[in-house]
Amino acid sequence: MAQEMYKHDALLHLLWQVAISDYTGSDLVADIEDEYYEKVKKAEGITISFSEINDKMNELLPEIGKDGIINEALKATNGCGREWRTKVYGYMWRMALKSGDYDKFTGSNVTTNEYALIKKAGKYFGITEDEDDKAMELTRL
Repeated sequence: MAQEMYKHDALLHLLWQVAISDYTGSDLVADIEDEYYEKVKKAEGITISFSEINDKMNELLPEIGKDGIINEALKATNGCGREWRTKVYGYMWRMALKSGDYDKFTGSNVTTNEYALIKKAGKYFGITEDEDDKAMELTRL
């Protein structure tokens, strides 16, 4: 299934999963998260519409679930270079910081669910300490 997802799709799916990781049944995501998602698309020259990403997510959810979508998105980056993976990781961090919800467990504006997803991606990508430091610089919009 990973062959059906490409690097831009993967980035957008991972960003969206960070944005919805704390969905409680009210608004799906904050306006600022929607705006950031669109800024990333523009900065990376991505022309995939949100409806395409949403359709793919709705198609995959019954088959493989949310964790499966995350895993497929991570696998879709296997052929990508270190810099691209570092950027994806940085964009995920920045998306998490957009929500502004203070989490007493993480002691920051990144919630426990967002943090877990970012750390999972970082581990999968094999992000080094230097890349972790570089991630925010690479993703400044």
